[in-house]
Amino acid sequence: MTWSLGEISALATKAARGSGMEWGLAEEAGYAVKWLQRRELPGVAALCRYLSWRESGTLSAWPDKTGERGHYCPIAIGAAYGDGAFGDEVQLQRIRLPLLLIPFVALRAFDKSITVSMGNAVFCLTRDGFGHSTNSTAILVNSSVCNITTKHEALPLITSINDIRWPRVPETTTDCIKVLNKFAKNTYAPATETSRLSGAGAGLNDGD
Repeated sequence: MTWSLGEISALATKAARGSGMEWGLAEEAGYAVKWLQRRELPGVAALCRYLSWRESGTLSAWPDKTGERGHYCPIAIGAAYGDGAFGDEVQLQRIRLPLLLIPFVALRAFDKSITVSMGNAVFCLTRDGFGHSTNSTAILVNSSVCNITTKHEALPLITSINDIRWPRVPETTTDCIKVLNKFAKNTYAPATETSRLSGAGAGLNDGD
């Protein structure tokens, strides 16, 4: 079975919410996964790993200079960067699953190219394209310092988004989909007597 980008975005949003994120941030997670999968990058796997870690990992609220040892949420920090909370060039410490940061950095690449270095991987983002320097193993690094710059040394080959067909999410992500579904179930309200009587089915007023 394969999944459309719309289906994956909706599932990612529910899974993020089910993991404890506020709805606004959960919607950003859905956006990030769709952006990545649209470019045939492993967004589903990245969110799966991040939410699984988030259950027991130490998460810091915001980058500061207090010496905290927790990791930072790539969705929250990414959304803040996309909204202009940081300058164009910034070094971000201890970002968990930094691939999820990339879609938000791309929001600032409207009139300039931006390079993101994270561990052994380098991304380049432009208004209409993207490129990265290495394979998916390095792209899915669990944690890294992220250096964001507008410098252009040794840029990877850029692929135009217009050259990519609308892909479906492949069956190889099935195990990750199961994990996201597990988190998504936390958003479903448990059935009550009132909901059972007012929902689908005959209830007490069976007309047959």
